[in-house]
Amino acid sequence: MPPLVVIRSGCKHVEYLENHSTWRRAPRMETPSDDELADDEEDEELLRQAEETWRGSGTNCGISKVFGFSRELCDVEGMHAFRCSDCGNAVADHDDVVSKTFFGRTGKAFLMNNMYNVRVGPARNRYLMTGMHSIADVLCSQCDFVLGWKYIKAMESSQKYKEGKFIMEQAVVEDDSEEQVWNRL
Repeated sequence: MPPLVVIRSGCKHVEYLENHSTWRRAPRMETPSDDELADDEEDEELLRQAEETWRGSGTNCGISKVFGFSRELCDVEGMHAFRCSDCGNAVADHDDVVSKTFFGRTGKAFLMNNMYNVRVGPARNRYLMTGMHSIADVLCSQCDFVLGWKYIKAMESSQKYKEGKFIMEQAVVEDDSEEQVWNRL
């Protein structure tokens, strides 16, 4: 598989029309400030917030009034999507890739600013390679396939930049731009 390249910025409103679902950003969680790291009450509040977000997220998105097509992913100029390999639901945009040097449960993974058409599961504490983190599984909103996880809270100050970001595993998504290159050959 050729290396992933982030190509041109594009509009954030894209619709995966075969499943009639509109791209939507996964909600951001409020995180406590650095001087309140050990506050157990805030940890519990973060866990409650994540659970409420997970329970409140629907399994289907409404159809956008901007597009009226019904068969394919509408490419807005410069937009390249990652799709769930299980159902084809558009779950992320190349423009949201922060880093390609992360590893997940299945191998290579991307650190993402945002993911779309996903549900965030309940938060739990995990000891990862870079220390203790509070994370929540990220599931496809169409088929509930686990795509990666969201960093809710990092316990170490050097890892705070990950808070609110997502890990998306390369093995469980398909890359639209690679498919387009292959079709041109």
